[in-house]
Amino acid sequence: QEMEKFVQSSGDAGIVVFSLGSMIKNLTTEKANLIASALAQLPQKVLWRYSGQKPQTLGSNTRIYDWIPQNDLLGHPKTKVFITHGGANGIYEAIYHGVPMVGIPMFADQPDNMVHMDAKGASLTVKLNFMTIESLRDAVNMVINNKSYKENVMRLSRIHHDRPMSPLDEAVFWIEFTMRNKGAKHLRVQAHELTWYQYHSLDVLAFLLIIGLLLIFILYKSCSFCFKRCCSRKQTKRKAE
Repeated sequence: QEMEKFVQSSGDAGIVVFSLGSMIKNLTTEKANLIASALAQLPQKVLWRYSGQKPQTLGSNTRIYDWIPQNDLLGHPKTKVFITHGGANGIYEAIYHGVPMVGIPMFADQPDNMVHMDAKGASLTVKLNFMTIESLRDAVNMVINNKSYKENVMRLSRIHHDRPMSPLDEAVFWIEFTMRNKGAKHLRVQAHELTWYQYHSLDVLAFLLIIGLLLIFILYKSCSFCFKRCCSRKQTKRKAE
């Protein structure tokens, strides 16, 4: 109720949802204060998932939470932009609800994910190591005020929703299909039928090892044969002399 009251107090300006995922527990004090300063300059209310020490520059328009109902907030009509680290789940949720993004990728697949979103015109990326108060603030304002970002992410959302049945109906269908066909053994992955040594490819490794040893043996015998031939020729020449 407190969170909903805060969201509703945003008026026409709307809200900004900010989350760097569950793996990022803390930021450096410098980065946290920088981000808080940038958010404080926005006209929107900001819901920031952050479990670190409260930044000294935190504005009155920003609330910090240890956890937020991210999917529900992205689906809220007052949500204007999603500041994200670029995780796959968050991106899919933003696309589903048609919310443009500001990316602050950190590691793993996150930079690549945001490159794809930037290329589709659905987001704008800010590099964490080079981020300033102005660059973050301007990126958020750009995504909110430039209608092309909203239009592009809505186009992706329409594509995402354009399917023969809803995900829930599809899940129900496959559950009932499995029940009707007594476990649907014909769809069972054959990997389950492998023995333990086949599963770990030990038979393949053993075969390759044998081939390798055989090649080494042939090479050794060939070199040994050539060496003996050379030695025998030298001995023959010496006897002839």
